[in-house]
Amino acid sequence: MRGQVVFRSTKSVTVFAEGSRYRCDLAGRLRKEGRNPVVVGDWVEFDVSGEDAKEGRVISVEERKVWISRRRDVGKARELILAANIDQVACVFAVARPRLKFGALDRLLLAASFREIPSFVIVNKIDLGIPDDVEERLQIYPKIGIDVIRTSVVSGDGLAGLEKRLQGRATVLTGPSGVGKSSLISEVLGIDIRTDIVSDYNEKGKHTTTAVTWHPSADGTAIIDTPGFRDWALWGLDPQELATWMPDLASVADECRFRDCLHRDEPKCAVRTAVEEGGIHPLRYRSYLGILDSVLERQERDR
Repeated sequence: MRGQVVFRSTKSVTVFAEGSRYRCDLAGRLRKEGRNPVVVGDWVEFDVSGEDAKEGRVISVEERKVWISRRRDVGKARELILAANIDQVACVFAVARPRLKFGALDRLLLAASFREIPSFVIVNKIDLGIPDDVEERLQIYPKIGIDVIRTSVVSGDGLAGLEKRLQGRATVLTGPSGVGKSSLISEVLGIDIRTDIVSDYNEKGKHTTTAVTWHPSADGTAIIDTPGFRDWALWGLDPQELATWMPDLASVADECRFRDCLHRDEPKCAVRTAVEEGGIHPLRYRSYLGILDSVLERQERDR
């Protein structure tokens, strides 16, 4: 049978096929293929154990078309793929509780851009009130082609627009802990995600947001819930190409005098000139410098 992986635990995966879910082990050769042999979103071929059984074994994995990943620094640094075969990434943050950190937002947007995945921003909990300085900074993103949707599960504001944006697409929702991703998913899909996938297989009460979980619906919409994070470390990015994945910087980066310009203190830097002349917002440039420093630091650590 052919199906899509919607959940992965340490020992097995859950595959969704023909309206049913199957808990499957991995064939021996797949377990030996490295750190990301099967991830949420993968299309797989699997055998079913018995005519009426809901268990089986994954025997092959189709080639991934696109994926979103981050760096994992536990032991030897490696790529951690969160989800594959997705259509867009929604970067979810709250106006407060926890406070919106624009550096983290810009890092997420860059990670999606690097994989050439469309992305947009969800600003949740707007019932708490959007501070003027936050609203002012949010105005930057539509000007560089990044949509911002403001939502509140409490008041219902923005949910219709969000549902329209998600319709018929496979969307990864990612962001820090506590921003309300799970509540948004429950409202949009009309499900209780605490019991949607994990409880079907007696995962001893583990909440779905402790692991990446794909929530499909009958109309083709799918929302991929991801655990909250403290720091999204980027994987696979060349520091000299960093600016090319930020649309406002990329628009002028090719005009720099030196091809290896990092846009810090090099002479004849078109990016810094654009910042000084108002073409690039200073706060976006500050985000770039922070991301660049972290990439260079980890690159040095890996040597």
